[in-house]
Amino acid sequence: MENPIIQLDKIRYSYYGNIPALLDISLDIRKGEKLAIIGANGSGKSTLLQIMDGLIHPSQGRVLFRGQEVSERSLRDREFVRFFRQRVGYVFQDSDIQLFCPTVMDELLFGPLHAGIEEGAAVKRAEEVMEMLEIKGLRERPSSMLSGGEKKRVALGSVLTMNPEVLLLDEPTNGLDPRTQCFLMELILALSDAGKTIVISTHDLALVDELHPQVAVLSEAHRIEGIGSSDEILRDNDLLLRVNLVHEHMHSHGDMAHKHIHSHYLFHKHKEAGSMQEMEKLEKLLLHWKEHNDEHAEVYRDWAGKASAQGKAELAAILDNLCKETKKLNSLFDAALKTMQEN
Repeated sequence: MENPIIQLDKIRYSYYGNIPALLDISLDIRKGEKLAIIGANGSGKSTLLQIMDGLIHPSQGRVLFRGQEVSERSLRDREFVRFFRQRVGYVFQDSDIQLFCPTVMDELLFGPLHAGIEEGAAVKRAEEVMEMLEIKGLRERPSSMLSGGEKKRVALGSVLTMNPEVLLLDEPTNGLDPRTQCFLMELILALSDAGKTIVISTHDLALVDELHPQVAVLSEAHRIEGIGSSDEILRDNDLLLRVNLVHEHMHSHGDMAHKHIHSHYLFHKHKEAGSMQEMEKLEKLLLHWKEHNDEHAEVYRDWAGKASAQGKAELAAILDNLCKETKKLNSLFDAALKTMQEN
């Protein structure tokens, strides 16, 4: 098996030497892999991506890129830093941090020209990237005159003109409108299909559900709490609750209160990409409906008792029958789920 393109070995990082941000993080990232690092705000996701990019350095542990250590010392070596920066691209969560050139065209040319690429070839790259990102009309605009979505595309473009092997994307959908989010997800999938290694930090579970990456879960204790496929992780409500990525929701029907875990992201996708995803969505919906079905039946029975106590026999009978009929639906939910699993 080919060696990992990025290796993190027992990484630790603290702010000001005493505020822990990451504790004993070990990860192997393979060439061409899609990996999502998920966790609540403050769990260390952005810090971990910055360590992968050599923007900050761990207090303990090692980061390797293609078997070579990424450290303060190695990044002082002119040959290594050129090798590394041409192959690993980082897109900041806040595009304003990343954009500093007079125009969009200048932003896209900055990396290639400083990497020693001939001007004509650099301009050709910039033109191709602007075409791909649908920003050709922005070429002469300063970043201060761009919308949030336009800034994100330009920030991505300034990385893509370097044609990196690895893309590190920090909260890529944060603050974007739905159309730009959809465009970005389709772009990420296209880049992955082209062989790029994609690493995303996010707390957006809908994005994870859409991209189907491998997933590493960071806890609020700044440790890896779990690693697995997106399907495995997103089905593990106990894990997601433990790391504060879903919540227990309480609601009431009359005098009865119910508490259960809510993961509404599962039911609000922008786009489905085939019959398998449609069936996965249906299975999640059936489980969700069945969960509420028992609750509703108990509510009907409770109100039937109250109606009976107030002498409203006809209403009590209707509500009691509604309870019985609702409970019968469970057998249909079970039958549908069993059939899906068998097929």
